[in-house]
Amino acid sequence: MPAERKTWHFGVLSFTGTGHLNALILLSQQLKDRGHKVTFFEKPKIEDRVRQAGLEFCPLGGKISPFKSKGPTPENSSWRSELSTLRFNLNRIAHDIEMYLQDTPSALRRTGVDALLINEIALTGPTVAQMLRLPYFIISTSVPHNFGWNAYPWLSGYKYSTSWISGLLNAILEVSAVQVRGPIRRRLDECRRGLGLGPLREVDELFPPLAQITQLPLCLDLPRNHLPKNFYYTGPFANGAERPEVEFPWERLDGRSIIYASLGTTRNVKLAVFHLIAEACQDLDLQLVISLGGRFDPEMLADLPGKPLVTRYAPQLALLRLAKIVITHGGPNTVFEALMEGKPMVAIPLAHDQPAVASRLARLKLAEVLPVMRLSAKRIRNAVAQVLGNPRYREAAIEMQKKLRSLRGLERAVEVIEESLEKQFVHPRIGTKATWRSTGDRLERNNTAAVSLAPR
Repeated sequence: MPAERKTWHFGVLSFTGTGHLNALILLSQQLKDRGHKVTFFEKPKIEDRVRQAGLEFCPLGGKISPFKSKGPTPENSSWRSELSTLRFNLNRIAHDIEMYLQDTPSALRRTGVDALLINEIALTGPTVAQMLRLPYFIISTSVPHNFGWNAYPWLSGYKYSTSWISGLLNAILEVSAVQVRGPIRRRLDECRRGLGLGPLREVDELFPPLAQITQLPLCLDLPRNHLPKNFYYTGPFANGAERPEVEFPWERLDGRSIIYASLGTTRNVKLAVFHLIAEACQDLDLQLVISLGGRFDPEMLADLPGKPLVTRYAPQLALLRLAKIVITHGGPNTVFEALMEGKPMVAIPLAHDQPAVASRLARLKLAEVLPVMRLSAKRIRNAVAQVLGNPRYREAAIEMQKKLRSLRGLERAVEVIEESLEKQFVHPRIGTKATWRSTGDRLERNNTAAVSLAPR
């Protein structure tokens, strides 16, 4: 008889951003369907969403954060206001690093986790894994950080601001938070020294992940000659299942083909961009549906040109099936879901990984990409007309849809995780050293326990 498949208790070190969270929830549900237990460890703000998905949740950060607000919202782009915003963001990240390193290990001990799934945005994840000697996986929900987020400007058309100081400070924040260099790197290394660990640069050599998995598909990526060790492209984490129901005025759809516009949940969205989109689409024989991603009240946009349907949240998967074209910020969540439905796009990248995603769409003629610094209603209208009028965009999107649906991204990711753990023949508990030895048709565990552990 074949050996009985082992089950594991996975701890997920996520991120509260919607795009990251949706992908990790889908991966976790797939693992649960395979008989594993999955627990998220994050701030309480995402608890309801995780539990609605049928997954376990352990809250972190019980104390009230001094950075609970969104930080400065300067009305101008003077260098003082820009510096104030940068300082706030760097201090907030440093505070979160200390909180996660303080709260996460004890929470993992209490719950008896066997292995970690770490979003690469969760900067403290590898340090926590190293502290507890837990096997771990790095999950990239977008373009992996080690590929670089500096998009080719001639492909993405991206530039965040005409202000040189704004561009410089955004670059500093990206290097500090995304590439983990500069002040963020120094603060994390300070914390690691206090824990008796070496600098962060040693992690990949002394305690590397079992695998790095990205839902970015190989067929969408830029050409490259080198990949990190134990790196796996899988394809989008999608299973076709609907998300929790969202209230939506379906009766207001008038029967025309739909342009679906979503700029995600990023804080970088400005109301003026929605005004430009509405103005651009008002004379088209299409119905514009705008999702605000929870950032604004629809009443703030009640006077938009053309009277589009504007909603705080939207059932995105259902609307993507109905849409003829998608206007997006280039966030991976919306982009992958649009491509899974074979929809061409107009992309307006605003920040973070969005320019890198947009550059890949532009290269394959899956989207027209517009620079936000030179955005106008006329440019948006011309881009929409180009995508609608040139069948090449639709054909490219349909071809990409076929490729992505054949990849079985979720199933492949789970296979990589299970196979990597099996190859290690290790099933550790926190505070124990556990090895597996073969005994005929099954695996048997030998434990040398340092502490008493709660049963699974």
